[in-house]
Amino acid sequence: MKDNINNSIHLNLLATTTFLLSFLSLNLFSFNLYLSPIIIYSLMILLGSIAIISLSNEDKLIKIKLFISIFSLLLIYILLHDSILLTFYPNKLPFDYPDDKTFYHFSDLSLPYLTGEKHFLTLFSFASYPMHDLPLHVMFSGTINLLSHIIDGENNILVQKLLSPFFASLFSVILYSTLKFQFKNAHFALRATLVYSLLSAMFIYSTSLMRDTDIALAYMLVIYLFFQPNSKLNFFFIFIIASITLYLRTESGLVLFGILLLYSYFYIQTIRSKNLRFILYLFFITLFIFIVLLISGKLMAMINMRSEINTTKALTHASSSSIGLLLNKLPFPLNTITKLLFGQIQPFPFFNAIDRFPEALSGIFWPLIFISMLYTIIQKNLQRHLNQKTITLLLLALLVLLLMSSEPMARRMMSVYPIIYIVSLYFFLYSPRDKIKYTILYYLFGIMTLNTLYYIIKL
Repeated sequence: MKDNINNSIHLNLLATTTFLLSFLSLNLFSFNLYLSPIIIYSLMILLGSIAIISLSNEDKLIKIKLFISIFSLLLIYILLHDSILLTFYPNKLPFDYPDDKTFYHFSDLSLPYLTGEKHFLTLFSFASYPMHDLPLHVMFSGTINLLSHIIDGENNILVQKLLSPFFASLFSVILYSTLKFQFKNAHFALRATLVYSLLSAMFIYSTSLMRDTDIALAYMLVIYLFFQPNSKLNFFFIFIIASITLYLRTESGLVLFGILLLYSYFYIQTIRSKNLRFILYLFFITLFIFIVLLISGKLMAMINMRSEINTTKALTHASSSSIGLLLNKLPFPLNTITKLLFGQIQPFPFFNAIDRFPEALSGIFWPLIFISMLYTIIQKNLQRHLNQKTITLLLLALLVLLLMSSEPMARRMMSVYPIIYIVSLYFFLYSPRDKIKYTILYYLFGIMTLNTLYYIIKL
């Protein structure tokens, strides 16, 4: 009870302070030239709060405060980062990633589809090339562009940068709900959510214009539903989310359909009638085989093409003495496994990302989480806390990471990171405090030493 009261007080203070600071910063950064960022930010806060109230059964106020806190903190960072960048490089657009410029351009290209100049549904077909691969995200950014045009008469980068933190803050609310359901401890769930939201790759890519936070939110919703008691309604919701995600990134949607098939297995287990169970098993197995045969050619071609492109990119950017190039030379499957593991300590060394502080911080935080996950699955006294659903999702997450090992980029892998994070939390919740403390200290010493030695050698 005392923990809950303290949580409420601290979250009240955090939400109020960060919201006021973000609103003031937004006004200062707009220089009274643009009203659209302020109005759309306020609309997003209202929209997110209404969604939380409508869809939540409990902890509505806590979730709203968490949503506002994360959204505001991300926005403050974006404004501070862009302000510093523009001070030193006044002629440079405030983009951290090359794809940001492309996504900003797409927000303009999509406008005619939303204003009626072009048929709206063609946005979701090849006729909208090159936007056909991500029409849903383009629709979101185009809608913000349209609102910006109505308010200010033009699109601007700042208003587009509101989209990713909006989805990221909703992601944090769903993560909190999932952790509370899994661990039955609201205090622990809230702390773990704040840690993940501020230290993981979610923070890094919540400041970009790319679609990765949209996809991460879709995955988080499916993960939450997967852990809930089996029901027809949850099956229907997972199907809808998987279908929608196909229009964000095809591969991501296909993985969610894989989760849907796994969910159907658990759902069928709850049916008492053996005959009905047999019929349903037969139906889903047949459906699975049919879908695999239907899309296998296209899927394998897509995976091979993506793998070749990613490998080419990795080799192009790698020096002859780089670790990435050396790992590629190892025999299969050793090269795949080592690249997967190496991908979990990126950026390496983290000094390379020191000008992007959240990314450098994530390079220290995430390896500890991955190591804790590995420790949880090999330690018998921690294994017993993992239920069948958790183990199933973890195996799927590791499979996805293996498939992405050709170029292990955090923004592509972070959709399944919450699964790894959930498993790792069993170590932090059920291990003695002294063990946790010494593990963290030894880890920090080891990772700092490893990064420093590598950095010195490369110099």
